[in-house]
Amino acid sequence: MTEQQTERLVAYILQRIQPPVLVMVTAAEGYRHEICQRLARCGERLHLALDGNLHDAERWLALGEAQPAEIWQHALPSAPYKALLLPFLDVPLAHDLLNGTLHSPVAQRVHDALLAGIPVLALRYLCDPHSELNALRGVAHPGYAAQASATLERLAACGVTLGTLNELLDRLAISAKPQAAGESARRYLTVTDIVNNPGLADSPDALLTDAAVDFMKAQKKITLPR
Repeated sequence: MTEQQTERLVAYILQRIQPPVLVMVTAAEGYRHEICQRLARCGERLHLALDGNLHDAERWLALGEAQPAEIWQHALPSAPYKALLLPFLDVPLAHDLLNGTLHSPVAQRVHDALLAGIPVLALRYLCDPHSELNALRGVAHPGYAAQASATLERLAACGVTLGTLNELLDRLAISAKPQAAGESARRYLTVTDIVNNPGLADSPDALLTDAAVDFMKAQKKITLPR
């Protein structure tokens, strides 16, 4: 067995023994193809819960183990999940969670996860009036934008972690990294850390999350030769 084959085998075994992430996919539009592609190479063990009849269901099912609708729509699956991930947190779902109406099975399962102490991670770009996607769609009324921002703050107060995909994948990677002796005081650098201070990555003893490593590789690829 070559060194490369050994590394792939070790990576596969580590992925199988770590708790899965439950990804709840709704029909909200925006960056669906890009998000799916990124999750396909995130290195996490994924369980998929698909809401309704999605036009791109086959694409999402290729990411991991599908959870039967007759199970997850009535109760949170029994697996010891590392986190519940919402790639498409739109305004209706956000208000459903905050108001406690829980009309949809997705909202009900998010509610169950919060009660069970399972971390809930959500991409903020659909709800955030200042996101790139909503900027492309047009400028929102200032009053509505303020209300949407307040909704995000209330969601965060309820225990929902909002962020970019890089930030959320960094959180998942950090929670999975084993600490060696003497590393208790050292923190893994995230993509946000590197963007804010690129020099941090040049330190010989720098520890990078998987998302940060991917970001650094991408930066090197797009650097133009002098």
